[in-house]
Amino acid sequence: MSKRNMTIKSAITLAVALSLLSACGSSDSSATDTTAVAASATGVSLADVCPATIVVQTDWFPESEHGGVYQLMGDDAVASKDTGAVTGSLVVNGEPTGVNLEIRAGGPFLESPVVTEMYQDNAITFGYVGTDVAITRYNDAPTLAVFNALNVNPQVVLWDATKHPEAKTIAEAAKSVKTFYVYGDPSWMRYFIAQGIIKKEQVDSNYKGNLLLATDDAAHQGFATSEPYKYANLETGAITTGYQLINDAGWNSYAQNLAIRKDRLEELRPCLEKFVPVLQQAQLDYIADPVRANALIVATVKTYDSWWSQSDGDVANGAASQKDLGIVGNGETATFGDLEEARVNDFIAKATPILRDQGLEIADITAGDITDNEFLDASLTYQG
Repeated sequence: MSKRNMTIKSAITLAVALSLLSACGSSDSSATDTTAVAASATGVSLADVCPATIVVQTDWFPESEHGGVYQLMGDDAVASKDTGAVTGSLVVNGEPTGVNLEIRAGGPFLESPVVTEMYQDNAITFGYVGTDVAITRYNDAPTLAVFNALNVNPQVVLWDATKHPEAKTIAEAAKSVKTFYVYGDPSWMRYFIAQGIIKKEQVDSNYKGNLLLATDDAAHQGFATSEPYKYANLETGAITTGYQLINDAGWNSYAQNLAIRKDRLEELRPCLEKFVPVLQQAQLDYIADPVRANALIVATVKTYDSWWSQSDGDVANGAASQKDLGIVGNGETATFGDLEEARVNDFIAKATPILRDQGLEIADITAGDITDNEFLDASLTYQG
């Protein structure tokens, strides 16, 4: 892991992205330094209420699940392999807002979890914090989710559908699949074991992230937005996967929440009032037309030059899957991006005993302790 250096040592202009963006009919502006451009008189101005640079700490490498945030990145985007960050003007419909946007990669670019980074670095405005993480860290590092990008967690358990044609759910797959591979000790797997969906002896915690179904008759964790496409396009021959969303099997956490440190709520309130609706609209715009943001994601990943890769097909599939599988949506209310109180409370009730069984100190909290919908624009809704 490389320690994040707040000084960009060797910024690399995203020439690939800019050429693709021009082809997509975007602005032909050339790369500049990262000084905020004055907001358009007819656009959204954030300069008087938000930090000069809004910093978003993501949970992983750039991918389609982050598409709504990349939708806001200007054509002057510059990335650094050293820091794992891309910075540029924050734009709305191509118009500057008067502030910059910095999107930081997670994964190996972090030495500690996202929430820990948020409390160690005041420059971070938002972090990606799932509901389960917010519950787990509430005692020592409380966060407040203000926008939910994905109504449904895209995480799945998947298996070879040709070998197990009768399996349509995780519980059905468990009747014929011998081993389920996961990373470490995920809480959702403990929940499935407690519910009798999977037997404890079937679980192997040593999954390495490889496309295991190409060599083994097993099941493993993954994402509906990624692995089914990768398996279908294997050079060694296509594999048709069966899978079920862990959400549909009962673990209904919100996975891609943009959250702030709870102790910064009043400080950031003026910014949140103007910027959270911008986040809502950006996610809707990305799902409607992901081409520009996807080009930037692919180019940024290439700049980072790590083991993680994203092809044009990967990100196009990721965006389409979010739409086709209902991963992006309104939920039970018409407001796009809200965190529904009843659902969060239901999840807290089922997750708390599981997390405590893992030896974690879990506070007695309710949805209002970790979520705040007050900054959303209730008129913004997903039309499908």
